[in-house]
Amino acid sequence: AKSTGVPCPREGCSGELMERKSRRGKVFYGCSRYPDCNFALWDKPVAKKCPECGASYMVEKETKKEGRIIKCAQKECGHKEPAA
Repeated sequence: AKSTGVPCPREGCSGELMERKSRRGKVFYGCSRYPDCNFALWDKPVAKKCPECGASYMVEKETKKEGRIIKCAQKECGHKEPAA
């Protein structure tokens, strides 16, 4: 598993998000403390605070319309910016 440098966002967890592969070979990002913590996501986490809502990390996404973007991990926020 490859480190992403992003701490696990689950409250009280001291793990960090690692790049892993699912049984079907799809890349996902899960907590290094698994199975104690089962936090996981499909989008690549980015160690950057959201400038709008202050969320601890953002995620990188590939979109047809905008290409590669970085967006806030909080759905309610909706902040997005072009990926560097």
